[in-house]
Amino acid sequence: MTPILIALSYWLHALATVIFIGHFVLLAVMYLPALADTPAALSAISKRSRIWMYASLLVFTITGVYLMFVDPNYLGIGKFDNFWSVMMLIKHLLIVGMIGMGFWFNTSMRVGPLMSSNMGAVQAVARFRWYVNAMAICGVLVLLLTALAQVD
Repeated sequence: MTPILIALSYWLHALATVIFIGHFVLLAVMYLPALADTPAALSAISKRSRIWMYASLLVFTITGVYLMFVDPNYLGIGKFDNFWSVMMLIKHLLIVGMIGMGFWFNTSMRVGPLMSSNMGAVQAVARFRWYVNAMAICGVLVLLLTALAQVD
């Protein structure tokens, strides 16, 4: 059962990666440039994607914790004595930063509602562009750190 559970966890973790990081990369390189003049559409995309983002974060957390404990490179909580554990630490700090940035932009900056309003839409799109680009870059860095951890 364990090999099947490990394979299922890797699959779900990869699927959550595609949804979460892929969403921001596609927003940054395709949708935002094409829809920059349509703030209401960007707001709708942001609103409709929210449940997918939260679900992928939940899947990340559950599968990531499990995969960490079954990985032979895992040395224990707070032990960073090999390259893999250092890469995982940096990767997870970056992910926590991404989550924090997401909550800040969605709750404090209220970018989504501003984009669908008549006043402040241009400023909201500029803020949204900065946020999306930052999240896409961080997502690509997370993938790079994951790949680097596999080289050890």
